[in-house]
Amino acid sequence: MSDAKSCAPGCDRKALERAFDIADNPESLAKPVRTREIVVGRADEIPVGGRKIVQIDRLSIGVFHLADGFHAIRNYCPHQGAELCKGSVHATHRPGPTGEFTPGLEGRVLRCPWHGWEFDIVTGKGLYDARSRVSVYEVKTNEAGELVVLV
Repeated sequence: MSDAKSCAPGCDRKALERAFDIADNPESLAKPVRTREIVVGRADEIPVGGRKIVQIDRLSIGVFHLADGFHAIRNYCPHQGAELCKGSVHATHRPGPTGEFTPGLEGRVLRCPWHGWEFDIVTGKGLYDARSRVSVYEVKTNEAGELVVLV
């Protein structure tokens, strides 16, 4: 068995490795300064594994309740404009030797419902090329149990 790194046919291995580097070290990303706080609902209305799509002015955002808490991502696929947050959520595999499959990013990969482009919900990083990204937004839970998104 070869010890060269590989991934599925058509996969950009360097892009996938970069996505995992970012997922493993998200504080390395420059974060935009966002100060507008918008209440988008109650924390108890979105179960773990669930989502809620909200409209804030002209901006559509998906709020996801993952195993590690709440995350928000722009509801727009950069490929052809699909409503990204209506796609499936799943895992992927880390790059590795041919024939070796190591699960990764379990429950945090969002797949576009139109053409299958995949993004990490936590970081917004696309898994298919080195530069792709979708905007993500900080989500807080206030003392009243409401979800607050910073836009």
